[in-house]
Amino acid sequence: MKILITGANGFIGSHLLRRFSTLNGFHVCGMVREKSDLFRLAGGSYDLRYASLNDPLDDVVRGFDVVIHTAARSSDWGGYESFRRTNVGGTVNLVRASVARGVGRFIHFSSTVIYGFSGNRLTGEDSPAAPFNNPYCLTKVRAEEELLRYRDRIRLTILRPSNVFGPGDLTTTYPLFEALRLGMPGFPAGGKYLTSPCYIDNLVTATELAIRSECSSGEAFNISDGNDVLWREFLTSIAEELGVKPPRMAIPAGLLKPSAWGMEKLYTLFHLSKPPIITPYRIAQVINDYSFSIEKAKRMLGYLPICSTEEGIRESVKWFIGVAS
Repeated sequence: MKILITGANGFIGSHLLRRFSTLNGFHVCGMVREKSDLFRLAGGSYDLRYASLNDPLDDVVRGFDVVIHTAARSSDWGGYESFRRTNVGGTVNLVRASVARGVGRFIHFSSTVIYGFSGNRLTGEDSPAAPFNNPYCLTKVRAEEELLRYRDRIRLTILRPSNVFGPGDLTTTYPLFEALRLGMPGFPAGGKYLTSPCYIDNLVTATELAIRSECSSGEAFNISDGNDVLWREFLTSIAEELGVKPPRMAIPAGLLKPSAWGMEKLYTLFHLSKPPIITPYRIAQVINDYSFSIEKAKRMLGYLPICSTEEGIRESVKWFIGVAS
């Protein structure tokens, strides 16, 4: 089976590339942009194709049985058009080329952000999209909507991972661990709301099952560790593994929300490219329950997380210490 992985130098894509490169019966190739930073692929020898999502892609996807689409603009900061161009336009361009060149299966990485941040408790795949007013969230929903137009022309599977963490993640895992190491003062909203961790090895396992499954076509699946926990429990577990004191105070939501909105307005006014320390996106995710059911993935894919969240934290801390030291 010949597999093409977009975004192969990214956090999720690099883990998929390494895993599938070790499996018998697969020939895997990564798609990356010219001049991409390939530090996550150091120490390995991989077949790579250089292209952007908005390039002509017919020749890039030609000859592949499966396209795994992880490439995306993933941030809580930036203008809508840049997100739309990559997350929607690039995705449509890729699936069109895949259909035209006879690719058999298209695995698209979406996110549980499509359900919104107004409160989720074991939310299932049949729940309607209700995205937070943020370019990343809005364009992940739009990408799914556009892809569904092609589900009768290619075997389409959508994976919706929750809060993915693990070694190699510089977007969430490293900054969170660093904040705890430096002494995070308190739990947002007292840490009393649920979060839905998804360790990277579990997500890779779910992807393999989706490729091998005969009943995943036309379906969407939530993917997580399956044991959603309170934020204070999650952060305390990380702090203990790091050997530092966990946060003690409770920072009221009523203080965080206006602060985040104010900082966003200020940074936008001055056209600053880097995001502020807190954004409305980040705060909304921690002051509401963010919990999702994986029963559909268990039932239809045979998915069972191979690592507990605690094991994932231990492995992530080992990586963090090695990088931070």
